[in-house]
Amino acid sequence: MPTHISTLVINEEEAAQIRALLDEISSDPRNLDQFHFVEHSHVLAQELPRRVRAAFYGFNRSETSSALHVTGNPVLADGPGPTPTDYPEERPGYLLNDAQLLHGLYGSLLGEPISFTSQRKGSIFTTITPLPRLSQVANSSSGSMFDFGFHIEDAFHPTRAEFIGLTCMRNDEQAATTVSCVDGIELTEEELDALFEPQFDIGHNPIHATSGVIEEDRLSVLFGPRERPYVRINFATLELEKYDGVPRTALEKLRQHFEDNRVELMLKTGDCVYIDNFRCAHARDAFEPLPAGRSRWLSRVVFATDLRKSRQLRQNTVARAIAA
Repeated sequence: MPTHISTLVINEEEAAQIRALLDEISSDPRNLDQFHFVEHSHVLAQELPRRVRAAFYGFNRSETSSALHVTGNPVLADGPGPTPTDYPEERPGYLLNDAQLLHGLYGSLLGEPISFTSQRKGSIFTTITPLPRLSQVANSSSGSMFDFGFHIEDAFHPTRAEFIGLTCMRNDEQAATTVSCVDGIELTEEELDALFEPQFDIGHNPIHATSGVIEEDRLSVLFGPRERPYVRINFATLELEKYDGVPRTALEKLRQHFEDNRVELMLKTGDCVYIDNFRCAHARDAFEPLPAGRSRWLSRVVFATDLRKSRQLRQNTVARAIAA
């Protein structure tokens, strides 16, 4: 199966080293501010254990694993606290916990943390939790009643991140994160041509309050090398009935490929996962959330390997929020 999730289990010695680093970082209150922290996370991440750094480098460099799942992290010893019932990152004074600090360190081994002006006021860390008022909103990270179909994170955007990272605060519902890799898809040359042709409307999910800066239509679904292509797709917003003939057949084959090669990952408290956002779509089935304060809670950050590619869409060279 082309969808392969690598697992990195933090051992006892590594856990002690990581815990000491987190304690040092947390001793400076400024580091609990997300924007201050991410300006230093790349340097601090070099103090993580060598085996951990090697695993992240290998994941990034080889492009063989679909995702890297990290368990045994020495975080949230006293529990995560109540699941938020809103988006705390939108409020002044938002502070990171130790799981998010470690999440930022790990992700910084893959690239630069970025955000979008259209999403949570440009917050880098975004809360994923089911909210009752949004439970019936399809294709929403805060929904729960409907399946969230296969999609590339921020697929509509030309400077989307190469990696999406999730850290789990709580998942007592055991709602799975589903990953599926485009590798190995079988298409005719004509179907391959069709998906490389810029003729598809990708669309954005409700989490983005877009301003119209970015053209979301007339995009190709596949890009990069033909022999092992990258993919941008959002089946959650794609109106399949708009297409016919070869493009329609190719899209249906792609969706079936994702279904046939899906792998479900059950995150536990303290776990982190990093998904290759150029090769792998992800999804989430509908689930019944626990009551407010106890429901599933993830924190999300996306990481780009090159900030300069988005410079024209950022306010200045040090800004991380990209216009969308």
